[in-house]
Amino acid sequence: MVALPQLPVGPGTPYITPAVLRSAPTGIDWSTIPFRGADQRAQQAEQANICLRATGLVEGITNQVLRATLDTEFFTGPDWRVTISNTTGNIRVTVSRWPILQVIGGQVTPNTFPRTWTTIPADQMDIEKPPIGLYGASQAADVPDGGQAIIIAPQFMWWWPGRNAWRLQVQYINGWPHTSLTAHAAAGDSTVSVDDTTGWAPSPNDPADQQFGATGIFYDGLFQEVAMCTASSVIAGPGTLTLGSPLTFDHQAGTLLTSMPRTVMNATIDMASSLALARGATSTTVQSVSGGAGTAGGGPLGVKELRELAKQAVLSYARVI
Repeated sequence: MVALPQLPVGPGTPYITPAVLRSAPTGIDWSTIPFRGADQRAQQAEQANICLRATGLVEGITNQVLRATLDTEFFTGPDWRVTISNTTGNIRVTVSRWPILQVIGGQVTPNTFPRTWTTIPADQMDIEKPPIGLYGASQAADVPDGGQAIIIAPQFMWWWPGRNAWRLQVQYINGWPHTSLTAHAAAGDSTVSVDDTTGWAPSPNDPADQQFGATGIFYDGLFQEVAMCTASSVIAGPGTLTLGSPLTFDHQAGTLLTSMPRTVMNATIDMASSLALARGATSTTVQSVSGGAGTAGGGPLGVKELRELAKQAVLSYARVI
């Protein structure tokens, strides 16, 4: 079958793609979406939209974006989210999103106008609790792991001017690196073009002998393979990734490359299935997925049961603050 052109579904690749959704054992006849007799491109377009909506529903449950993002946050302190240790003088900042993968840098100014920002070098900032990756990879493993606080050296803020006397900006990368190919990648290639490089490259602040990039999976059916990233052309957004070893297989544009926890991906599949089942009794030949445990008797799973399964699966990834 001829590969369809990549569909514009941005910004950002949804947590599952139509190819992943169609391959999953959902029991749903996806060829009936958006309606019976729709051509293949129309089917793929609506499947992509379902993947996007399912991703949004999952993010609504977790109250944070789970794919890796480059975040810039502002704080006023010292206060409950910006504290100063009486022992070391170190500054501790509790940020909004987790797990923190890299600290990029920051600025601080007295909380007066006009602002007079002083740059905080990245080597004067640290992650309080870095995630414990699989095989030394920089991202967290499938389990929710990693911290939500950044430690800053003591010479940038003091208690003596009083509470909320300072304005602080920090920039960091959090989440699980997640992207898809924007161009065909051939077997033997060591670089790939992707729609988002965020979080894939090793942190420039780590020692040279401890620089591990993120490890992800190309979800491509029979040609699925694992790859580790060693460098990226840009810190975030569209660019190219350099891989630790050449590709074994060809991959078409749109192929998913992700380190997203399988729990999250499975929950997104469940949520997408619930969207397909919500169309009404006359819209599809499959109105529930049999063999599940969504009901007391272990019977079929409907819209409500699928969404409850998805919710329970991702609650542990929810934003804390």
